[in-house]
Amino acid sequence: MAKRPVEPLPARPEHCFVKELPGENPPSFSALVDLYELATRLFELRPWKLLHEGELTLVRNSASGDICYCSVMGSLGEVIAMHAYIGQESFRLYHRIAAEELADPGEFFATQRSVYVEFVPRKDLERQDRDLLAWLGHPQTRGMASPIFRAIRPGFFPWFVNAEEAQILAECIQATIVVSTAVVEHETADFWDGADRYPMVSRVEGQQRRYQIDVVEAKVPDEPPVVPVQFATDMLAQVRRKDYPVRGVMELDYIFSGTPIGKKNERMASSCVALAVDAASGFLYSPEVTQSNAEAGEALAKVFLKAVQANRALPREVRVRTQRLKNAIAPLMESFGVEVRSSSKLFAADEARSALIGFLGEER
Repeated sequence: MAKRPVEPLPARPEHCFVKELPGENPPSFSALVDLYELATRLFELRPWKLLHEGELTLVRNSASGDICYCSVMGSLGEVIAMHAYIGQESFRLYHRIAAEELADPGEFFATQRSVYVEFVPRKDLERQDRDLLAWLGHPQTRGMASPIFRAIRPGFFPWFVNAEEAQILAECIQATIVVSTAVVEHETADFWDGADRYPMVSRVEGQQRRYQIDVVEAKVPDEPPVVPVQFATDMLAQVRRKDYPVRGVMELDYIFSGTPIGKKNERMASSCVALAVDAASGFLYSPEVTQSNAEAGEALAKVFLKAVQANRALPREVRVRTQRLKNAIAPLMESFGVEVRSSSKLFAADEARSALIGFLGEER
């Protein structure tokens, strides 16, 4: 059988991922050369054999001033990567993930801001990754791990890094290399001796590229306060004008659908679905699809008002899954005289959730 002809590689561009990053500043090829060289040095050090995921390295981004919290993954052999969580909100989210307090992936995609390099088998590469690695001269040996460079923004799935994100990722990989090298050279060094203590890497001024490591305290920030829903729409006015009877219990829920929103070969938004379900009958009113970084309270308020109009009645009680959601919609519910409670068990909403996610999975 004749071999399939190999398609010629396009000419090496000055900038990469231009089509994939419309309206953004794409990374230059030279910047990705530097990023690839750093990733190669990182892989050679095998930091996942030296550090635990919780032994973070800190570095301040030179452009924005945000602190990046860098974690290496790979001790279990399933995923080999270095993730850098950008800013305090992502740092708090990281700790919730580590403590297994984050049950809903929608919350992860709604708030996560990070960049990462992951080393994957060739079969997992996107076409753009294969082209880039070919231009870089990366070995194509079977079984060879290949680096991919990605960014996660609030409300979006992972996507190719732009110029600014490539720079942040380069600084984070460099910081991880500095700390990993220090651990190798000084086996007794313990940069994580004590709660909330981490090594912070900074560059020393001068012609030669040198770095210093300072052990600093970095506490997990408190959760931001809940902002009650401010919902002034024609729909709200219409519901207020009606003298609806009061009956039954309604469950409101906000779930991550897993369905990407967007065009092919562009950054895909992650989506969530707001549900309103009659607790007694399990009847599901018209759900509301939103981007995952939208305000959950506003989405629940909207499906609540739509359900009231469809049912021609106000519920005597509304149930939501978390205290934060209760706090977000409580003023609105109080204005209607509706009691609101939080409960981790929403039996009618759970059934509707399972059916809806199954349907969305079949649609994809």
